[in-house]
Amino acid sequence: MPMTPTVRLKFLSIYMREARLQAGVDMKDAAKLLGRDTTRVTKMEKGREGLTPGDAKMLLDHYDVHSEEQKAAIVELARTRSQRGRWSGHRAIVPMEQRAYYDFEWDSNLIQHYGAEMVPGLLQTEAYMRVSIANNFRANAMNIDDIVTSRLERQEVMFRQKPATAHFVLSESCLRRVIGGNAVMHEQLEHLAAIARKPNVQLQILPFDSPGGASTFGFTMLRIPAPTTSAQPLEMVYVENLHDADYLDGVAEVADYASLWSRLTANATGMDKSRRLILEIAQNYA
Repeated sequence: MPMTPTVRLKFLSIYMREARLQAGVDMKDAAKLLGRDTTRVTKMEKGREGLTPGDAKMLLDHYDVHSEEQKAAIVELARTRSQRGRWSGHRAIVPMEQRAYYDFEWDSNLIQHYGAEMVPGLLQTEAYMRVSIANNFRANAMNIDDIVTSRLERQEVMFRQKPATAHFVLSESCLRRVIGGNAVMHEQLEHLAAIARKPNVQLQILPFDSPGGASTFGFTMLRIPAPTTSAQPLEMVYVENLHDADYLDGVAEVADYASLWSRLTANATGMDKSRRLILEIAQNYA
């Protein structure tokens, strides 16, 4: 499956930064070779700006990268970094701060999500989705259909021919926070119980009385396969707030969230018991 342009750009930035550091080349020297200032090089190495195939090859030669296979793979990433047309049509409604996440999510083979208050988008029914969107002050009646279409497309990551493995831990509050009334909630919880049976989905509930506590904020951990078998996958954490979103891929940051995730999964009930709890609460809305 071809990678989205955002993910190709991210891998390009990682490989170029690693090659420069291994060669012991200062960022100022790299900028001088490119005829740019260090700010542009910083943006490139953070995946915010592209690099032409010619410039990529020139830098790799300067960094003394001997592997022709590695150089060819990196130059190919630079050649196919275009994002034209990706966010046209109904997708244009996706906020700028979320577009990169949609691409990272789509290219992931492992998605781990903790939901603190609401059922996450990947698990929402259309009815639940429409109510939650309508309750968002940034949405309006003119674009709800486009938002719904884009969100439903996101869910294909779990249903395509080679679906991602998805593991969810939801606070019990996600099941009891009423969105749209009883009919919407009953349908939503029945949907959760059904999707929990999929072989690529793990769904656990963190009950209110869990002795290990919970997290007050939601987050998503993603693992994205590398474009070459010899490289390491990209592991990152996505957290968002009202006006911004953070994409964390530092080793220490990812490790901290992995530790938090381990605690949450340990404190949550098992999958079978979680499914029974979901169906039990669903009956309260019947």
